[in-house]
Amino acid sequence: MLWRVQSDMPTPFDATTKELVRFQPEDWLALLGLPPEPCELVDADLATVSTEADRLIRVNSAKPYLVHIEFQAGHDGHAVPGRMLRYNVLAGEQTGLVVLSYVILLRPEADSPALTGNVERLRPNGTRYLAFEFGVIRLWKLPVAQVLRGGLATLPLALLCDLSATTPENVVTNLETRIEAEAEQEERRKLWTSTYLLAGVRYAPEIAGKLLEKAVAQMKESMTYQKILADGREEGKVDGERLLFLKVSRPRLGEPDAKTLAVINAASSETIELWADNLNRVESWSELVKA
Repeated sequence: MLWRVQSDMPTPFDATTKELVRFQPEDWLALLGLPPEPCELVDADLATVSTEADRLIRVNSAKPYLVHIEFQAGHDGHAVPGRMLRYNVLAGEQTGLVVLSYVILLRPEADSPALTGNVERLRPNGTRYLAFEFGVIRLWKLPVAQVLRGGLATLPLALLCDLSATTPENVVTNLETRIEAEAEQEERRKLWTSTYLLAGVRYAPEIAGKLLEKAVAQMKESMTYQKILADGREEGKVDGERLLFLKVSRPRLGEPDAKTLAVINAASSETIELWADNLNRVESWSELVKA
């Protein structure tokens, strides 16, 4: 199977994964191999460090805990372990709960040798002073039957799974059987919207459209579809401004360190514009991001 090559700029599937976690948080526990428990979404205010704040799930078990999910499709897989550690610590400090972290890789290009599920920090003498573990799910290695048996909210991932024992057409037929039988009308539109948008990770638009032609008409009527496309366009606009800003800033200020880059990645369009105006008035990244 040839996977579609994409840029690392935000796309509508970034927004649709958020919608799916919001839709039925409890469905994600089964995908992650966790026991079924009542769940709710947590609106943790960690946006200054991560954009994943709306993918934090509180599991209301006898001993409540949190589940953090990050979806990865870009080529910066080497940076994921550090992000997972940082978010895990911050979410735990803010809520006082245990936090289990998982990254779901949407395509092979998102993989990296760094994604072992372990982060270690060593002292100068080589002894370990920190160890952190997180789960890694590579969708293209996950049997599609497992997802097709799962909850409604995870069904749209099916076309990104291991299809070696079946065909995309058979997967769509199975999706149609479940979605039409178990979901209400607006939920159906939401699920088909997400399925179509996520299919774009693997297939060219014309192939995805042909596979899902029965769903495309009702999908376009969905308010969720319109919102996701609008969010994706806005995220793409800001990300383009950020990339351009970094490109023109590096010759003057050099490569930003990890902390500065995290601040830049979380900045709004207005803040990036302000920094660009001040670029020629400063001598370092620290001066610029505080200006």
